[in-house]
Amino acid sequence: MPNAAVVGAGTMGAGIAQTAAQSGWDVVLLDVSTDVTQKAVERILAALDRLAEKGKLSPAQRQAAGRRLRVASGPADLRDCELVIEAVVEDLRIKADTLAPIAAAGPRAILASNTSSLSITRIAREVQARLGGSGDIPRRTVGMHFFNPVPLLPLVEVISGAESDPAVVQRVQQVAQEWGKTPVRARDVPGFIVNRVARGFYLESLRMLDEGVAGLDEIDRTVRGLLGFRMGPFELMDMIGIDVNFAVSCSVWEQLGRPARLTPHALQQQLVEQGRLGRKTRRGFYSYESEPPLPALTTPRRSFELPPKLYEAVRRFSEAALAEPGSITEQYLVSRVLVTVMNEAARLLDEGVADGADIDTAMKLGTNYPRGPIEWAERIGRHTCAALLRAMNERSGDGRFEPAEWLVR
Repeated sequence: MPNAAVVGAGTMGAGIAQTAAQSGWDVVLLDVSTDVTQKAVERILAALDRLAEKGKLSPAQRQAAGRRLRVASGPADLRDCELVIEAVVEDLRIKADTLAPIAAAGPRAILASNTSSLSITRIAREVQARLGGSGDIPRRTVGMHFFNPVPLLPLVEVISGAESDPAVVQRVQQVAQEWGKTPVRARDVPGFIVNRVARGFYLESLRMLDEGVAGLDEIDRTVRGLLGFRMGPFELMDMIGIDVNFAVSCSVWEQLGRPARLTPHALQQQLVEQGRLGRKTRRGFYSYESEPPLPALTTPRRSFELPPKLYEAVRRFSEAALAEPGSITEQYLVSRVLVTVMNEAARLLDEGVADGADIDTAMKLGTNYPRGPIEWAERIGRHTCAALLRAMNERSGDGRFEPAEWLVR
């Protein structure tokens, strides 16, 4: 029977453990205390019960999955595991401190980090350093980034560190498939695929809100209505947690050398400092004291006029991208958001981070994009996208819309 360990029994860790147990793997959970871990097991068992009640698991399947879960008392209990998945807080030092004693106790285990944005290469090297600087830790360390809620969302980003053994990466990809997931492969860069490509979806929406182009509910409504996204950027930030979204933005921006296009926005920082974190605090960009939620942040609307070159570029892009173009303000809103997402995806192609198929799969499965950004750019036309980016870049003053090479080739 294949066996795995999950270190960190919070929401993500418990979801990973549940997924593995339902897929026929024996799973051992480890956290700061057995009490914490036992409570996580109880939550998993309750989730399995709900699935059985809904007919999604047979009684026999539910009982078998529950029997596969075990609580660890320390790193030594993980010694015989084939795969150890770390799912602790998004902090490089804490991740390395967590993995080091486990690596020392189980010299053959694959070490996988569920990090959403930190370098797999750095994590592996930090663990190695804590063990005296010698050994094969970097060869058997990979990224295995799940998406929340883990039992429901099918995507797993499999990340190769600079020294990851290709056979180890291949095995992790195989495990993800065995667990019913769709793996995509990416090179070790900040944010990997999803958290890198999605930055523009949030950041340009925040900038347009701050500029007074439109209200936040208008931006959300337009993105849903004209582009077919299930949620607008402000609704999605509230659901994810504004603190979580802001932390990822800061991490990716810092690790990539603070490029202007990825600069975190002050509005997010202000909300985090005020404790307005979205749905979990019942107030973020929206207030959730009533249904439907009402905007809880207003910025003054300002009149604006697009220069002729930008106006024409927006119009041409919208004609190719949208079934119903809407007003010129709506066209500008959705064009600016969408082309920024496409440009970041194209940068990943330029950098050799992932191929186009994996980028598109990641964005459709990880964030419910109605189309993948690469296929969308091909459909609209690369030169049409590049023309819009150039026109916006002339107006921006900070160079953040410079087109990726893939779009101008």
